[in-house]
Amino acid sequence: MDSKQQEQDAGQVVKLRRVKADEVDNARTDPVDEQTRKQAGAIVEQVRQGGEQALLELGVKFGDIKPNQPYVLSREQLKQSFDALSTHDQQLLQRTADRIRKFAEAQRRSITDMTMRVPGGKAGHTVAPVEVAGCYAPGGRFPLPSSVLMTAVTARAAGVGTVWVASPRPAEVTKAAAYVAEADGLLCIGGAQAIGAFAYGAGKVPACDAIVGPGNRW
Repeated sequence: MDSKQQEQDAGQVVKLRRVKADEVDNARTDPVDEQTRKQAGAIVEQVRQGGEQALLELGVKFGDIKPNQPYVLSREQLKQSFDALSTHDQQLLQRTADRIRKFAEAQRRSITDMTMRVPGGKAGHTVAPVEVAGCYAPGGRFPLPSSVLMTAVTARAAGVGTVWVASPRPAEVTKAAAYVAEADGLLCIGGAQAIGAFAYGAGKVPACDAIVGPGNRW
């Protein structure tokens, strides 16, 4: 940028004005529209009531798995995917996981238990991890191993005892990322049906105390 352009930009004045809430068009305070909430809620309820059988039926219906296809991968199976990667990709996953882990562990150390005296006794708080965490990684055309690492590695660093990952039609690198993140298992089903499984438990998938990860309106 030349000096003349800088002088012109410096001379510009941006004028702001206050507006009332009712003057803002199309303001949305709810990230999910009512129709989506209703449809997703029905799917979650179907899994809650029907358990594993409902989860499998929905997985087939929405194209996550094929009929009679295994819907859960064990750590041994995740390791096979990791072992099949090139050395370059293995090291990339491990380096990324190490960086996330170091930061998460530093965060955990910064949040400590505390107790103080108050009139009549003591008050304070104790910081403790949840027992089971469900980590969601969206599927689609492009694998998202980063979502697996950012959620599952962080959960382990927090001290969570059982960590599961869910990802529909997971790519090999996604499975490998779950192994590097020390996940206990991977659910090969996504969408609201996977969230329902994490919320209430279904077959081999345990009910989770916390469910984390990105996703779309479903």
